[in-house]
Amino acid sequence: MEHRFPRVAASLRLAIVFAGGLFLCGALPASSEPAKEPYRLADQFSVVQTVQVDGGKSFVQRLYRDGDKLRVDVQEGPETQIIVLRKDQKKIYTILPEQKLVLESTYRDTGGSANFGLPGEAGAVWEFQGKETIHGHSCAKYLVRESSKSLYVWLDEAGTYPLRVALADGKTIIDWDQYQAGPQPSALFEPPADYRKMSMGFPDKPR
Repeated sequence: MEHRFPRVAASLRLAIVFAGGLFLCGALPASSEPAKEPYRLADQFSVVQTVQVDGGKSFVQRLYRDGDKLRVDVQEGPETQIIVLRKDQKKIYTILPEQKLVLESTYRDTGGSANFGLPGEAGAVWEFQGKETIHGHSCAKYLVRESSKSLYVWLDEAGTYPLRVALADGKTIIDWDQYQAGPQPSALFEPPADYRKMSMGFPDKPR
């Protein structure tokens, strides 16, 4: 099975980066002045996200969050990979249903932001850009500036969740659909007890 590990590792890093890019928290400000994390995402929700990289073919993932627990269902060709991040256990599980296999690794908290999953510095600055329409929904558009990169975030009119996140260079675009706030079944975040489990390590950063 070792020849499969590098591909699984790449998928894991990709999915966590995409999922993390949408865990942005706070509450919409009343003015257009720069702010930090200007909205607060629910601690419990499910959503369908569509990801497009470099103008290529889009692919769809299903996300589930319940507090410090995150699950991403990834379809890769004919196979499904389920990535479960358990911040409370400091574990990441990659579940391969076709093989009835669970790959377990250690979750490394970068400490960048107090808000779970935000891939960047805690001091990122949010700048209101105006109003736009995404998929028929009125949105507030923000430019998020970090020391190393910038991205755009479009919040729904109520300021509760992002409809779109895009890197400033336009190479990665992530859309959210079917967002539903509320508790998620605990079984979603547990590796199947009857699956074979293997421990493995990943580099701290993608190469």
